[in-house]
Amino acid sequence: MGELDGKIAIVTGASQGIGMATAERMASEGATVIIGARTPGDEANPEPKTLAHTVSIIRSRGGNAHAIQIDMAKPESRAAFMDEALAKFGKIDIVINNAAYGAGMSGERLWEMDEHRFHKAFEVNVFGPRDLILRALPGMVEQNWGRIVNVSSTVADRAAPNVEGPPFLEFHRTNGVAAYASSKSALNLMTRSLAAELHGTGISANTVAPVNSVITENVQEMIDTGMISRDRFQAPEGPEVMAEAILALCLADPQVSTGLTTYSGQYLQQIARPVRGRDGGEYSGKITTESVKYDT
Repeated sequence: MGELDGKIAIVTGASQGIGMATAERMASEGATVIIGARTPGDEANPEPKTLAHTVSIIRSRGGNAHAIQIDMAKPESRAAFMDEALAKFGKIDIVINNAAYGAGMSGERLWEMDEHRFHKAFEVNVFGPRDLILRALPGMVEQNWGRIVNVSSTVADRAAPNVEGPPFLEFHRTNGVAAYASSKSALNLMTRSLAAELHGTGISANTVAPVNSVITENVQEMIDTGMISRDRFQAPEGPEVMAEAILALCLADPQVSTGLTTYSGQYLQQIARPVRGRDGGEYSGKITTESVKYDT
């Protein structure tokens, strides 16, 4: 018996990285996962970094996965995604909003970023998650059970530009974090407010971020092209740690564990839950519980 047997879960941004690991881990616990991203791929010839690839891996282990294309930047695409998911399965028990748009993060400071890119950060990172949640909520309320987990970032709060003022890290001074950091901070507060509004309904809403950066495929590409420095990743964690933390939040008591802004390995350490592999087996990778302190 899996911990999520019979549950229907949405995972966005599941063609790679944290989203892919999360979809695999939740499927290993019996959930039927509906995965979304912009790159559907071909299930007859599944290539890496596509939804078809994620589906093929999950099904090869006996899990249930279904791919639906979605562009989180477009309201009409979000609506079509939810229409198809609800028509096919009738309800959504779990919403994992993992897809994100890292606007800037490549040297565009606030006054250098064009209006479209700044708005897109909020469209993908705030309005997108809200839309998916709103469409799933009626079914959750009706059955008195639902789990919402929004994937955030440490740049939304504790790793954002120093709250006490100077000195600021060179990374925050020059890499252009304003749009991404502010949109993720808005996601944290929206989630916390939603948790308060839903308390007592059997539905929880939480955010989780990596303790330290996860070197996903996209991050590795930015390192390879010199967009960001490898020095920024002194204690990277595997996406499996985030996947386990997301799963744990889906299993927690909604009367108690809701409205939380959590951090992967730290949360798992707090609840004494070990990290498992994507298939539910043993995991031998690094589990980070302390944030790296960078010099200014």
